[in-house]
Amino acid sequence: MSSTLETPPLRRSARIQIRIPVLITGKLADGRRFVQEAQVLAVSKFGARVKSDVKLTVGAEVRIETKRHGGALFRVIWVGAEGTPRAGEFGVEYVKFANLLGISFPH
Repeated sequence: MSSTLETPPLRRSARIQIRIPVLITGKLADGRRFVQEAQVLAVSKFGARVKSDVKLTVGAEVRIETKRHGGALFRVIWVGAEGTPRAGEFGVEYVKFANLLGISFPH
């Protein structure tokens, strides 16, 4: 019996672990608007991992703003499942590329 190991997909960009307070605005699944303080936990050239109490769904668009670098529009691409280490976290990707946090990534 032979077994094969699956290699996880390569990341498109390096991840930088960081903690930055942000303000998130958008609409919940039921259409209600929200404004929520949150924290960016990691960033890449293409998006970020965010910690927040707001309950978002995959596909939702949110605006994330920092005090120093303005804001940018993002799309939620994953949501941490309740009862897991990622509960209360979600991943976002830029809708239109911007340099939200002023961090330079190699091309």
